[in-house]
Amino acid sequence: MKICKTISEFKNWRNSNIHENIGYIPTMGALHKGHLSLVASSKLHCDKTVVSIFVNELQFSPDEDFEKYPRTLEQDLKKLENHKVDVVFIPETSEIYKSDFSILINELDLSQKLEGASRPGFFSGVTTVVSKLFNIIEPSYAFFGEKDIQQLIIIKKLVLDLNFNIQVVGCETIREASGLAMSSRNQYLSDQDKKDASILYETLQLGQNLLKKNETVGETKLQLKSKLQNNKKIKIDYLSIANSTTLEELRDNVKLKNEKVIISAAIFFNDVRLIDNIII
Repeated sequence: MKICKTISEFKNWRNSNIHENIGYIPTMGALHKGHLSLVASSKLHCDKTVVSIFVNELQFSPDEDFEKYPRTLEQDLKKLENHKVDVVFIPETSEIYKSDFSILINELDLSQKLEGASRPGFFSGVTTVVSKLFNIIEPSYAFFGEKDIQQLIIIKKLVLDLNFNIQVVGCETIREASGLAMSSRNQYLSDQDKKDASILYETLQLGQNLLKKNETVGETKLQLKSKLQNNKKIKIDYLSIANSTTLEELRDNVKLKNEKVIISAAIFFNDVRLIDNIII
């Protein structure tokens, strides 16, 4: 497994593999089975697999957890080597953002909702760094998890609007035995918290069942909020039932017909922010 720390070092490798079909997984490290499932998908479809590890400060607001975000590079590299990744790109911040860096990539519609409304500037940081990494890595395929469904939708729009010659592949959410979606931030939770936090997925499943039984969107949301608010450890950030393409919220009086929707939520569980979704 080759480790590259600079763009020029990576480009040298890339130029020697110019005709290879490259699969790429961008990460911020603290790797778990969700990330490794993306690696497995890449290895299934591509000649070579590249993983980047870069904690992107641009997507953190000043009051978020950039400084304490889990950094487990040694363990991450062992996991990637065990999964026979070809190259790991681990640049320093100064390699990605020069001191006079002054250009941002902004998505102006999808990024204003849900996560974007709760975390202003987040998606600008994501689309900027992903654009830069796509230009550096030049992959044929890029693999993203469906747990971050809004991010996946925005990255697909980014590729379409900016004419990247990349196929973005969404991969299913990997979960703990309890149902809790795997996330690097789960490291902030105790084992008991992880079990208790599975109420988030249970709530989304309840929403799916209610909508499939012809309940209205408004009544479904009321029942989901009630279920979450009954747990004293939980503070709801947002709860959404939205169109899966536009991310527009469905009106309260709507009953699910043929429209594809996403039920999603963000909560604070003992001050740890967790997100999850179900696509219907």
